[in-house]
Amino acid sequence: MTKFRYDINALRSVAVISVLLFHLRIPYCSGGFIGVDVFFVISGYLMTRIIFDGIEKNEFSVLNFWGKRVKRIVPALVFLTLIVTIVGYFFYLPNEYKVNEKNATSSLLFYSNISYWKNAGYFEPASENNIFLHTWSLSVEWQFYIIYPIIIWSLFKVFKKRKYVAALIGVSAFLLCCVAIFWTYRSATASFYLLPTRTWELLAGGLALMVEKKFVIQNKWGLIACYAAIFLSAVLLNDSMLWPGLYTLIPVIATFGIIVLNQSSYHILQNSAVQLTGRISYSLYLWHWPLIVFARYLGFQFNAITVIGIITLSFLFAYLSYTFIESIKFKTSIPIILTLAVLVLSTTLLSNFDPNFKEKILDMADYKNKHEREIKEQFSTDCCFVESDGNEDFNKFIRRDCLKIDSTKKNILLMGDSHAASLSASLREQFAAHNINLLQATASTAFPFLTKNGPSEFHHQLYHYIFYEFLIKNKKHIDGVILGGSWYIDPQEEIVEPLLQVTSYLKTLDIPVIIIGQTNVYTIPFPSIIAKGMESNTDLTDIYSNKKAAVFNDFLKEKLKPYYIDVYYRKEIPKISPGFDPYEFDDNHLSKYGADLTVKKIISDPIFINRFKKIYFEKTIN
Repeated sequence: MTKFRYDINALRSVAVISVLLFHLRIPYCSGGFIGVDVFFVISGYLMTRIIFDGIEKNEFSVLNFWGKRVKRIVPALVFLTLIVTIVGYFFYLPNEYKVNEKNATSSLLFYSNISYWKNAGYFEPASENNIFLHTWSLSVEWQFYIIYPIIIWSLFKVFKKRKYVAALIGVSAFLLCCVAIFWTYRSATASFYLLPTRTWELLAGGLALMVEKKFVIQNKWGLIACYAAIFLSAVLLNDSMLWPGLYTLIPVIATFGIIVLNQSSYHILQNSAVQLTGRISYSLYLWHWPLIVFARYLGFQFNAITVIGIITLSFLFAYLSYTFIESIKFKTSIPIILTLAVLVLSTTLLSNFDPNFKEKILDMADYKNKHEREIKEQFSTDCCFVESDGNEDFNKFIRRDCLKIDSTKKNILLMGDSHAASLSASLREQFAAHNINLLQATASTAFPFLTKNGPSEFHHQLYHYIFYEFLIKNKKHIDGVILGGSWYIDPQEEIVEPLLQVTSYLKTLDIPVIIIGQTNVYTIPFPSIIAKGMESNTDLTDIYSNKKAAVFNDFLKEKLKPYYIDVYYRKEIPKISPGFDPYEFDDNHLSKYGADLTVKKIISDPIFINRFKKIYFEKTIN
């Protein structure tokens, strides 16, 4: 019998706590997502050990392997899905409930990672409101479980000996790691979600099994160094980094090292709290994220009390799930598969369910889907606003008319992310009456900084070209620059210095510049807030308002005084237009109605008037 690995169970504890704290946005846990990578390595190690032991004892069966995985993974997932389906029915709006059930189906059938990759467009539902988002990693693992035992069994049939199979695992892990890092630069979303670019992490666990017997000497400092690497990764890394990438090697190699060193005798590793957390880690991983999303949906502000409450409930539900669901000893996987099939059928049917709601409420709740074409036109999507999918063509972008100078007019350049792009149509309409040509260079998830930022090489190419070629070449024809973005990031200070560098740089080119301030941010989509308010005849906007965004806006206004135009609504926000359009179409992006109102605020602001008076108000002056 294999000796119980307290060290691996402790690793599970570290991994799940890292993910939990990261999802709760606890300070100094910005890299807690590395817990998933730790889980991948552990899973790869354990699965390889099961497969190798079975094959070498002539007892291995692929069907038996899959059956055990079903009994291990599916019951707790089915239980969670059932509870979410029942509870969600009473609280979610119809369109949101349908999305939940559609995601539930993809989770139960273990293709949620593929679904989230395919639907990861910039205007898709925010990931933070996807109650099944975290199941993408389970889907990756299950897809690995389907393929891996067949490959290993086949390799043993061909090469016979463990050492040759081990060598192939090691070579495959290295090559797939290189492919993953390369592909992340090409298509970051695909690389994050899909099995081929995650397989090397699971294979790293398999490789650990191959070499662990070579490290039988106690190495305390090596163990400390590996744990330190994991803790530092959780503290110092952040989710703006390309992932998986070079930095992913740190937690993967550290986990590999801990497994290989195989040291379980230390008291801290055998601590009862650490071991309990490790035992319930799967259920804890399953339950923590739905609780976070549900709390956000009900309008809870994430203060200390809410965070403590979510952590407490996460552990409570995880313990109950582990004790009464995970611990059931099923003799066969057939009842589980039948239950799974029934639930899949139910979630599929419920994803098309239409409860009795007033038509106006349904229209408002589903506003974004019903106005997708108008939103794309508002942003100039696929033209002057580039969504980030890792496959952007910089040369194709600069051949468009987005940066075309009109010598008969004044020319103002709009730069920034999607929040800048949301203003483009309204600015263009407003400027047309004043003989102003609006140029636009906007791309999702990247700030208009001099320094490299954003998820792909396209963003660096775009802004490098704008700042160091286009503006220098055309500075006599560029009459002003408008910078826009969702500046709400943590820590606050990281946004100020880069923006000041841009303003200083433009000053050397003698080009006036203004910065459009932070817009209002909500914890769930704004149309959902309006629809819920219509249903209960109450104003819920303040309840769901992200109060930290208001504080952050005031901070930026103070730090960027000469350039920053404050467009934030502190009191009553103009919720809907006479034509029934909401101020924002998701939790932070302006609708065309909201953009029109914001542009009116911009052009009436003293900073705009002072900096652009020779451009915008030229007719009035003359």
